[in-house]
Amino acid sequence: MAETRKQDAAAFEEGPITPTRIGLVAGMMDVVVFAAVGYIALEDVATGGISGLLVGIGVFLFLPLFMAVDEDGEFSELAPATDGTPLREFHRLAGGFGFSAAGMVLLATGFAELELLVGLPAALLAGVVVYLGAGFVMPNAQLPQ
Repeated sequence: MAETRKQDAAAFEEGPITPTRIGLVAGMMDVVVFAAVGYIALEDVATGGISGLLVGIGVFLFLPLFMAVDEDGEFSELAPATDGTPLREFHRLAGGFGFSAAGMVLLATGFAELELLVGLPAALLAGVVVYLGAGFVMPNAQLPQ
């Protein structure tokens, strides 16, 4: 069974479908879906589209890392050995969570019938708080080269 797992992983790495491309397509679909939700539920395509863009960027950042982690689910295995200080460089996993949280807060402010000028700063503040919190708690996982 272990040999089958290695063959599947090798075929996945050498094929045209990579975790980064899957994350890119999933992120683009988030923009379309959230814009449709904004149009149907909020009657505001801008709020739905911007929230979809934020969630899509977040999905593009964290989904390939979730696909690259092994069976045990340890992100510390993907972290560089010299990662001693958190947030010294861009933290991809925390950035993905921060962007996704910002998009969800923006959509929630749309459902609360707040203006975009109120919802956008609230969403960005929520994204920064999530980024900083997750950056200190989680290891800075990087995609294998």
